[in-house]
Amino acid sequence: MKKVIKTFLTAIFPLLAIAQIHAQTPVLFSFGDNNVRLSEFDYVYKKNNVNDENAYSKESLEEYLNLYINFRLKVKEAESLGMDTVKAIRDELKGYRDQLAKSYMQDKGVSEKLLLEAYDRMKWEVRASHILIKVAGEGLPADTLKAHKLAGEIRKRILKGEDFEKLAREFSSDPSVKDNGGDIGYFTVMQTVYPFETAAYTTEVGKVSDAVRTKFGYHLVKVIDKRPAQGRINVAHILMKIPENATPEQLAEAKKKADDVMQRIKNGEPFDELARKYSDDKLSAGKGGVLPEFSTGKMVFEFEKAAFALQKDGDVSEPVKTEYGYHIIKRISKPGIQSYDEAKVDLKKRVERDSRNTMATHVLVDRIKKEYNFKENPKNKDTFFNIVENELAAPKIEMPNKEGLEKKPLFDLAGKTYSQLDFANFIEAQQSKKRDGLPYKIYSDLYEKFVDKTCLDYQDSQLEGKYPEFKMLMQEYRDGTLLFALTDQKVWSKALQDTTGLKAFHEANKKNYMWDQRLDAGIFTARDAKTAKAARKLVAKGKLNTQAILDKINAKDSTKSLLTSQEGIFEKGQQQLIDQTAWAAGISDNITNPDNSITFVQVKKVIPPTPKSLEEARGFIVSDYQEFLEKDWIKILREKYPVNVDYNVFNTLIKHN
Repeated sequence: MKKVIKTFLTAIFPLLAIAQIHAQTPVLFSFGDNNVRLSEFDYVYKKNNVNDENAYSKESLEEYLNLYINFRLKVKEAESLGMDTVKAIRDELKGYRDQLAKSYMQDKGVSEKLLLEAYDRMKWEVRASHILIKVAGEGLPADTLKAHKLAGEIRKRILKGEDFEKLAREFSSDPSVKDNGGDIGYFTVMQTVYPFETAAYTTEVGKVSDAVRTKFGYHLVKVIDKRPAQGRINVAHILMKIPENATPEQLAEAKKKADDVMQRIKNGEPFDELARKYSDDKLSAGKGGVLPEFSTGKMVFEFEKAAFALQKDGDVSEPVKTEYGYHIIKRISKPGIQSYDEAKVDLKKRVERDSRNTMATHVLVDRIKKEYNFKENPKNKDTFFNIVENELAAPKIEMPNKEGLEKKPLFDLAGKTYSQLDFANFIEAQQSKKRDGLPYKIYSDLYEKFVDKTCLDYQDSQLEGKYPEFKMLMQEYRDGTLLFALTDQKVWSKALQDTTGLKAFHEANKKNYMWDQRLDAGIFTARDAKTAKAARKLVAKGKLNTQAILDKINAKDSTKSLLTSQEGIFEKGQQQLIDQTAWAAGISDNITNPDNSITFVQVKKVIPPTPKSLEEARGFIVSDYQEFLEKDWIKILREKYPVNVDYNVFNTLIKHN
């Protein structure tokens, strides 16, 4: 609930930084030593009343002005109490800022191109084989060069006519090559690492790509086929599992079970019930065999082929054998490929998590360099590399003597100089993140990372000044967070924790929490007229309580249902039968029910209106107490920070119809 309230508050009172943009407009109101200008109030008012035809009536403006003044007073109080320095709040604001900053720390043009590229590729599926020459992403130069050279030599042999599969089995480091000869089947966008995907989508069918570098090593990619994408599909299945290294007898037994279930499906038995009863895939069996939606490349080949071969929803395949066993597959639905606008939100999330997203960052870094006059000192850069030249083959980088490094600049950015010492400290910081030291890196790669980080950090530090909307959103979230924290302390949590205050509030306002007139009554239902007559006599005598009457009537009935009852305190509108009964002590007439059972009501007494106890009305009392605390708090704040409204300025906002 509090999160909902917090969101509401930040939506109603946003963008206080707008006051700085329109600093020359008249002051609408002041409190303490703070001024709020007309433009600020008009902006937030217009933002939240955009569709209200009567928005600029005097009544509407006055109501909102009062709310806005209260909002500003609460934020002021939170600041005066130092709540903006509380670690939990600072951490929350930092988390929000980091998330908000992401969209400003990429080149939006490149990001859009990546989305369009991903969507275009999503329409196609590629079947490819590859040969992997493995080398670590941070491998030594000698290892990298050796792998690249070997990949080039293998490619030459392929171009001269040698068999790709034969060479894959001989050289590829991909462990699956022993089973597939390098053929990884069909796949679509974002199912492989981006450089591999790009090679597959840009190489012609039947051709072999140049050596492609990924984090796994160097790949040679041979494109076997390209076809329109099959899209996504929803299916359910029933699995008759076969054990590993199954004997012919075990295979035959699993096949017979699958055939038997298939025949029962053909005879009209529900697929989902058979899946729950017979499928060995226990994870999906409980859901009637339903599997998560999938696309090309997500399932084993035989299963995928059979699933996509089903022509319409509801079609069921004959048993299909895979390495897991025999599957009977039912098509549930097959959504078409979404339009770009429909797919864009999901694609954006996937692209942001994908390695291709680094391209947008690289373009942004280049733009930052141009915008902030990046100037490099190649001589000092080379000097630094020469100093550490002897360390290039070591598994862990040892920093040279740093004396004098701070005097030798590497580059300038936005008027600030970054020295060799800054770079040396960056390298050491990178090493400290790994327990066993930093694996070898080429220093030029580290230097590029250092430059990129410096540029991005500087861009991040400029966001508030460079993008007014960013500053406004941060101000909005900050004020909403402060308001939420202080209101929780002063009102919401206090009302729940201040038991003494809550009791006193209830005692002083009992008349606001009253029961209406109620009946203390019992409702008796007898199976037949004879039982009803006996029950009425016992009730009329008044010598036995309800339970004793039930025990006496039901003594000879094994089901104990000759007579049943419902006792309680009833309000008007709570029970239809009670509403129809005369509200006076006594026994009502018999009422014959549709099943011929008989019901009558015993009115024990009429209870006059009485105050509800604290527990009986706790929810209402707590809510009203919160409202009381809120009003009391506002009164205190208005005394602490006197408010002065210039109604001559305020009246300029009023629009008369």
